[in-house]
Amino acid sequence: MSETNDFRLINARWVAIDGSVQSTPWHIVDGMLRLRQSVSGRSETRTLDGEGALLFPGLVDPHVHLREPGQAYKEGIANGTRAALVGGVTTVLDMPNDRPPTTSPARVASKRRRFEGKSMTHFKLFQQATMRGPIEVAPDIAGAKVYLARSSVATPVTTVARLSRIFAAFPVVALHAEHQKHLAARTGTPHHECRPITALTAGLDIIERAYRGLAPGRRPRLVLCHVTGIAELEWLRRMKGEHFDIWGETCPHYLLLTQNDAASRGANLQVNPPLRTLADQAALWEGLADGTIDFLATDHAPHSPVEKASTQPPSGVPGVEWLGPFLVTLAKTRRITWRRAIELGCLKAASCYGLPGHRGLQEGEAATMALYRSGPPTRRVVSKAGYCPYPAFDFAVHVAATFVDGEIRHNNLATGAIR
Repeated sequence: MSETNDFRLINARWVAIDGSVQSTPWHIVDGMLRLRQSVSGRSETRTLDGEGALLFPGLVDPHVHLREPGQAYKEGIANGTRAALVGGVTTVLDMPNDRPPTTSPARVASKRRRFEGKSMTHFKLFQQATMRGPIEVAPDIAGAKVYLARSSVATPVTTVARLSRIFAAFPVVALHAEHQKHLAARTGTPHHECRPITALTAGLDIIERAYRGLAPGRRPRLVLCHVTGIAELEWLRRMKGEHFDIWGETCPHYLLLTQNDAASRGANLQVNPPLRTLADQAALWEGLADGTIDFLATDHAPHSPVEKASTQPPSGVPGVEWLGPFLVTLAKTRRITWRRAIELGCLKAASCYGLPGHRGLQEGEAATMALYRSGPPTRRVVSKAGYCPYPAFDFAVHVAATFVDGEIRHNNLATGAIR
């Protein structure tokens, strides 16, 4: 199916913006969703038979590390966005801790050119804000990313004064809240003990002091990345209760895994911030249900198998290619509602970061979507990391096809499904 082909999608159920499941056929005309054929009267050249399948909006993954420039051997833009499509993800927001880190408008522009030439999905980029140097804001970015702990060769941001300057300059700031001062060297102790909760609470305290110190009109939107449990949830609830413009993101690995899993499976589950306790996991599910958590992200952070097998393994797990199957499985098994699944997977992140489109499957919207069929995803892993971090999760579905603006970019359909 080429970029210019119109087509008709029949026999598939689809999830409407209100969470209801519909069965009306869609006409895809010039890459847009139509409930009726084009008014021009021209006929679609093909029909896609979605018998037994479920159509769901394309997802936004607002937190990925595709490792380019500088470490494409770990993933790369082309391979990482291919993995995203396998996960039903049609927009990625890429983090800036590259080599060199994406810390300036010039580096943002250079990285954007790479994405424009290689990305198979829509994308937006973050700019890393650092402890030193002038603060220059690149145009058309998702926002600033602030690390209070080291995550690249750039110096982490550790003071209220510097955070205040960053907050005043950027309209949106995403935060890795662990504070460098409270991290311990790895000396054979469990990873979660090297990065204790006190590192998070200390970082949240500095963030809050910087934020409250600004006049209301100068405060940015804050996004607390990869929320791991009770401490961050309590902070989010308190700050949201005061009507601050603060959003929370969590990841499937924090919902499905704990530090006990990390102890048994080793470096493949070593991630920053680390996996927490069963109590933290339970609290996250509550935060997902009550709206404290606004959206899901994968923090897709692959490393090579050789690196993970080393004596000093780097932190990070893959995840983008299982986001859609995870989210749709939660809705199919009634762990969450279909409406909440759409919010967590695309609507809220798009609203937070000002992404165009992403209004679900509606008349006149871009045909950016994924078709799901029953059965777990294939065991073949696209990510160069080479493994799935949650093999025990009972996936109910896999992505059979993913469309970006009406063009099929991932196709695992049976022969004859498109005719």
